[in-house]
Amino acid sequence: MKLVSKETLVLGGLYYVADTPFTLMGAEFITDILLLAFVGCCVMLCFNKTPKFLSAFTAKFPNLSYYLAAFGWVPFFMWASFMLIIGSYSYIQYSEVWLNRLLYGLVYLNFGSIILSLIIAFAKRRFSKKININ
Repeated sequence: MKLVSKETLVLGGLYYVADTPFTLMGAEFITDILLLAFVGCCVMLCFNKTPKFLSAFTAKFPNLSYYLAAFGWVPFFMWASFMLIIGSYSYIQYSEVWLNRLLYGLVYLNFGSIILSLIIAFAKRRFSKKININ
């Protein structure tokens, strides 16, 4: 099972990049189709089957795959935290105002973590090249 492999992280990054514009435009049908494809590919990865498009993409674009893998954990984190909040709602009984603030806080955490992940990946890539040259 490829729980935290490069393919899984690249898949998360591809899903996030492909899904964000349609989410912001409000195209829910396309977003739902992308989500079903993402879940299907995740199920394939659970059974150690890598989708062919993912293998070809990773081989053809290694630098882009590196940066997609850098923030590929974010969609998984967002889904898990959303499910935990909604699942715990019946036990904790959040107020509506507090729940809205919490969900908007997750959105800000989402964008902040992506920016931070890309900065770390860029710095890691830049400094590792400088070290390898010397």
